Amino acid sequence: MPYALSLRAMYCLFGLALALALAACAPPQPSSPRPTAATIIDITPAPTQNIDATATAYAVLLIPTPTPAGLYVVQPDDTLSKLAEDFGTTVEELMAANNLTDPNAIQAGQTLLIPSLISGTLTLETPAPLPTATVVISGTATPTLSSP
Repeated sequence: MPYALSLRAMYCLFGLALALALAACAPPQPSSPRPTAATIIDITPAPTQNIDATATAYAVLLIPTPTPAGLYVVQPDDTLSKLAEDFGTTVEELMAANNLTDPNAIQAGQTLLIPSLISGTLTLETPAPLPTATVVISGTATPTLSSP
């Protein structure tokens, strides 16, 4: 048993010597705190958006779309001349509204746009020009709009 104690003592001495050797390699502690760069937080606020000022000319365009009231499904014995007579329009108007090149080329089940059934409120005309506005930038971060 004395051999086991001496082996344990040797391990302890070796560990102690290793700890002292590592401690000798460590850098010395500074006498005063090390200087560091000052933390500067500079927050730039995002500009606010004036939602009323974002309207474009495209937002006011009226583009008509076919409504169910203006559509007609072709029946087996229908012709463009008969449909023009029934709906108070002309064959040429029906052909133009439906991009047809041959007046005899309609088929049963085909959907046709009937111009006389569409109300006159939607037109393909260009809208009135938008009023002009000027941007006035004052001392604030938010531009304001004013009319001339």
